[in-house]
Amino acid sequence: MGKRRVDLGKSVYNYIRQLSPRPVSTREISENLGIAWHTADRYCLKIQLEGKIAAYTIGKATAWYLLKSK
Repeated sequence: MGKRRVDLGKSVYNYIRQLSPRPVSTREISENLGIAWHTADRYCLKIQLEGKIAAYTIGKATAWYLLKSK
């Protein structure tokens, strides 16, 4: 994975962590980080697979939130 991708993944995770415990929508992440919605969604899914965040849906929107450390 390139440096840009690693930095972007960290940026997405840090953004969610900063706003914790408030859930953050994929749209909000994409708008505030200046990235495409699909890119934000893809990185959120990768972070979710790492077990750091979780999500739930509200209508068509996905809300991401930080998982508590064990």
